[in-house]
Amino acid sequence: MNERTRRPRRSAIGGVDIFGILRERISSHALPPGSRLREQDLASEFDVSRARIREAFGALEQRGLIERIPNRGAVVVRLDPRQMYDLYDVRRVLEAYVARLAAERAPEGAWAELVERFGRPLEKSIADGDFDTYLNALEALHARMVEHAGNSILADMLDLIGDKTQVISRRVIILPGRAEIGLKMHRQLLAALARRDPDAAEAEMREILSSARDYLEKFHNFVI
Repeated sequence: MNERTRRPRRSAIGGVDIFGILRERISSHALPPGSRLREQDLASEFDVSRARIREAFGALEQRGLIERIPNRGAVVVRLDPRQMYDLYDVRRVLEAYVARLAAERAPEGAWAELVERFGRPLEKSIADGDFDTYLNALEALHARMVEHAGNSILADMLDLIGDKTQVISRRVIILPGRAEIGLKMHRQLLAALARRDPDAAEAEMREILSSARDYLEKFHNFVI
């Protein structure tokens, strides 16, 4: 059992963030598709009532991460290939627009830290098989783009579908050659953002997600 599992983090109001912890376990594949979530076991782990666990289950179900099956309980949703392709198509539209807005609205020098972060050290991390460092860098870039885009509706939409795509993204990243290709493409995206070129930033983001979707189709038997 890892540190994240042993020590439940606390929410801002002092309670255990059960939804956040379970959401993270699902996205990191610590709870793979088909896993059963038992109310009593989780209530004991987090030292809360079963009603609190059911409340977290409701939020997870609303996001499409689990389903509650009669006589079986809560189960992590298995990934449907068609739905995954559709999600990538939606992301391609939404995130390309986010990239455009971020290029237009970010202040001068806003991307310098990330340009450095996507430099040689990250290249070495990938070569060493440290995909978590690469994934963290991608998440930081995504969060910064959403922040500078300044569109709360877009942010909410991406947050909603992000839970479902994060599981797949973690698997796509480790496919042969994918991280190296992705790093090169994200460097090109950062270059477009840094020079405040919205057309290029939008095009680069579309290409990144089109390429990821192509990998998903090519290796779908391994990924899904």
